[in-house]
Amino acid sequence: MLFDFAHVPFSRRGRFLTLSTMEGAVWLRSVKGGDLKHSLGRLCRVSFFGPDGKGREVAWHLAPERLVAEAADGRVEFCIGAGERLHLRGAGLGVAFDLEGSRYDYAYKTPQGDHCVVAAYENTRLLPRATRGDLDVTGDWRRDRADNVAMVFSGAAGFEGTIDLFPAIPPAPASEGFEDARAGAASEFADWLAKAPHGTDEARRLAAYLLWANTVPAEGALTRPAVYMSKNDMINIWSWDNAFSALGVAAMDGGLAFDQFGAIFDHQHASGLLPDFVNDRDVSFAFTKPPVHGWAILRLIDRHPGWLTEDRRQALVPWLSAQVGYWLTHARKGASNLPTYFHGNDSGWDNATFFAEGGPVMTPDLPTFLILTCDCLARLDPERSAAWQAQAGQLYSQLIASLWTGETFGSRRAADPARLRTDESLIGFMPLLLGPRLPREMAAALVSGLKSGGWITDWGPATESTGSPLYEANGYWRGPIWAPTTLLLWDGLMQQGDVQLARDIARRFCRLCETSGMAENFDALSGAGLHDRAFAWTSAVYLWLAASLEEGGETRGGRP
Repeated sequence: MLFDFAHVPFSRRGRFLTLSTMEGAVWLRSVKGGDLKHSLGRLCRVSFFGPDGKGREVAWHLAPERLVAEAADGRVEFCIGAGERLHLRGAGLGVAFDLEGSRYDYAYKTPQGDHCVVAAYENTRLLPRATRGDLDVTGDWRRDRADNVAMVFSGAAGFEGTIDLFPAIPPAPASEGFEDARAGAASEFADWLAKAPHGTDEARRLAAYLLWANTVPAEGALTRPAVYMSKNDMINIWSWDNAFSALGVAAMDGGLAFDQFGAIFDHQHASGLLPDFVNDRDVSFAFTKPPVHGWAILRLIDRHPGWLTEDRRQALVPWLSAQVGYWLTHARKGASNLPTYFHGNDSGWDNATFFAEGGPVMTPDLPTFLILTCDCLARLDPERSAAWQAQAGQLYSQLIASLWTGETFGSRRAADPARLRTDESLIGFMPLLLGPRLPREMAAALVSGLKSGGWITDWGPATESTGSPLYEANGYWRGPIWAPTTLLLWDGLMQQGDVQLARDIARRFCRLCETSGMAENFDALSGAGLHDRAFAWTSAVYLWLAASLEEGGETRGGRP
C-alpha cells in the first residue's frame, strides 16, 4: 500500500496546514519556518476517545481529499477547505488536539465569544468552531501562560467543525461544510491527476498527489508557490530540487513549473550565487547547489515546446547568465581553472566519496552543467549565441584536460591539484549529458565502465558502486539510489543514443517506486525506501520516466 499515512502526510495544494505521523504520534502541523526549526511545525498531538472517555487506537485511511481515522465504535474524518482551515466530523469517537506546549502558550475567548489557542513559539493561532456537537477548550493558567491546552470535539450524536490556523485576525466562519470542502478538494485533485503522465495506477496517483500536496503558497520569503520536497521533514525548496520538481509538474501546470525556478532565482545574489534553500521565513546562502537549471530548461522545452513563452525567456536569460557568471568568477582561481564546489552540500551529493578528503573539489558534473547552461543560453539569447558557445567550448576543453583519465572522469582537490582522484561515485558519468560533444570512443568507455562497474542494480543506478570499499547501504550519497541522479544518468544515455540501456534504467527505477513508494532515496540492493517516504523529486522523476516509457510504447497502467 503506497498511500500509507505512517509515511505520507495529509495536506492540500497551496496549504501549510498538514496532518502527519511523526515519532509515533499524529500531529496537526503548520509547515512554516523550514526544517532547521526543531518542532518542524508541530502544533497539536491528535488522539481519539470513545463514549466511555477512554482512548482508542485507530486505523488510518489516506486519500488525496480526505483522511479517516477509524475504530470499532466510530470514525473521525478530516479534509482541508479554503485557506488554512481543517474541517472535521465524527461519529462514535471524539478527538482531542493537545497543544505541544511552549513558553507563553495560552487560550482565550475572542470578543465574539470564540475560543482561540495561541501556539506562541510557532507564531500561530488556532480557532476551533463546532457547527454540531460539543467543543471544549481547556488549559491550566500558570501566571503568564497556560499548560495542558487542548481542543476537544465530541458529541453523543456526532460532531462537525473546523479549526482555522492564522497569524493575527480570526477568519470568518466557514461558508461551506465538510462535504463541500471534501468535494472541492477531490475535484481539484482529479483535474490535476487527469493531466499527469501515465504510470501504474497507484504509483502515478501517489506521485501526482505528492507534487500537489507538497505545494505551499507564496508567503513571506516565498515569492511564488513552491513545491517543498516533503511535508514530513524537508520543508524547504532547495535550489536544485526545484529543477526536478519543475520537470514533474510541467505537464499539470506550466506556470507552477516556472515558479519553481522563480522561487529560487528571485533571491539570486548580485554575484549570481543562488541560495541553498528558501522557505517562508529564511533564505540561506550557507551553501548553494549545482547549476542544473539550464539542463532542466532544455529538457522542459524539448518535451513541452509551448512552455517557453517570451516573458519566461526574458526572465531566464539574465538569471542563467548571472548564474554562470558566479561559478566562473567566484568559484575558481582564474580562467584557466575549472570551478569548484566548496562543500559537498554545494554539489547536492552532500557526503559523497569525492568529498571524502574535504574541499574545494573540481568534479566532472559542475563543468558539464555549466556547458549545458551555456547551450541553453545560446538557444534563449540568440544575439550572444556565439559567445555562449565559445564559453561552452572552453569549459569542455578544460574538463577533458583536467578530469579525463583515459577511461573515466575523476576529481581533483583544489589543495592537491596534481592528483587526479578516481572515485567509484556515479558522478563520474555525468559528462554523458554532453551528448555528441563527447567523442564516440570516450562515451563508449564510460558506458562500458558503467555496465561493468557495479553501479546498475536490479533497482537502478547506485550513487556509489556496490563493489566500492566505501559503499554504504544507507550511506546517503555513498550508495543509495536517488531520483535526480537516475534521471541525469538516463538523460545522459539518451543523449549518447544508448536508448536500450536508458530505457532499462527507467524501467528499473519505475518498478522501484511502484514497489517502495516515493522515498527520498532507496537501498540499492534491496530496493527498500530509506528516509522520507513522501518526496517530491522522486515523484517528479517517476512521472517523467514513466512518460518516457509510454512514449516508447510501454504502457505501465491506465488513467483511473
